[in-house]
Amino acid sequence: MSPSGGGPLTRVGSLAMMLVVTSISGCALFGLSWDRVPTPAARVVVSDGWLAMGTFFEVEFRVRPDEVEEAKAFLEWARHEIVRLEKIYSRHDPDSELSALNRDLDRADILLRSARVGSELEDVLFSSIEVWESSGGAFDVTVGPLIDVFTRAAQRGAWPPVEELRRAKRRIGSGRLLMPGDGELGITAQGMRIDLDGISKGAVLDRLRARLSAELPGVPALLSFGESSIIALGDPEQTEGDRDGGWLLEILSRDPQRSRLGTIRLRDRALSVSSSLGSLREIAGQTISHVVDPRTGTAVEGTVEAVVVADRAAIADGWSTALLVLGAERNAIRLVEKAGLEATAFESTGRIAFSEGWDALTAAAER
Repeated sequence: MSPSGGGPLTRVGSLAMMLVVTSISGCALFGLSWDRVPTPAARVVVSDGWLAMGTFFEVEFRVRPDEVEEAKAFLEWARHEIVRLEKIYSRHDPDSELSALNRDLDRADILLRSARVGSELEDVLFSSIEVWESSGGAFDVTVGPLIDVFTRAAQRGAWPPVEELRRAKRRIGSGRLLMPGDGELGITAQGMRIDLDGISKGAVLDRLRARLSAELPGVPALLSFGESSIIALGDPEQTEGDRDGGWLLEILSRDPQRSRLGTIRLRDRALSVSSSLGSLREIAGQTISHVVDPRTGTAVEGTVEAVVVADRAAIADGWSTALLVLGAERNAIRLVEKAGLEATAFESTGRIAFSEGWDALTAAAER
């Protein structure tokens, strides 16, 4: 399989997943071999992967021989669909729908009128506002101006002035995006900027899952974006009568002081992993994270890693970022549980917090 794409591979064998490698006998997050993964009789592996959305997208199916062509057709459709959706969600593409919206948000007269958005962008914005509300504002797709402040501070080597932080704070807040529906977006703050990087990959996975479930219902599959987002469908071993089967996922840490975050079994759900170690900066001799708390305007201190399981990948993505801000606190986990999710969070101090149902996921992995 070439990173640049190519045709889908059909085989009974192995696939190295960038995000998660799964099996009953052994697995790992961020890449291992599938060589020990048994494939049920009369099932073959159809897989492919290519560069997409600034990372590597991979998918693998376990299909019957008569479903191989349908699986290949899905992969071809997915290749074009991801490109199409990126033209909607990407802030890096000046011609994307999101970039056009951000230019609109910077107009002096934006407070006097409504902005129009397409249905697919509207859906992602609704999902982002859902996570913003349920996390108490810890996840916010409008936090960009605050991140810019700390980026400039790191370049200067000096902490940002309080007034600069205050000006940036006045430009953020998902609560200032009013969405009555039907593609209409009301704005209550001029100069806002929306960044969907923390949720758009999950939104794409949700779109692919919906199509896959309609065209190949019941087919075991893994769909992943790089080292952050995955959807696991069905049971790769197709054990007769086993309703508790699924993909076994070992989650490895990015923290050199911690080798792994745990092992869980996942079926028909999404998983997202986030780490405050993604991009570190130094200001006046102090190392800070790239993650900024949109509620307070401060950068997250220390190492925080979060793993979230949800029914929708977009929600898992948003919440794994929110937990980097909230930390491994019991109050944060209460918010997770109230949102109907499962999660665990780790801090460099050694503190660990997890939702009430997390033990069931890890216990299932031991069966």
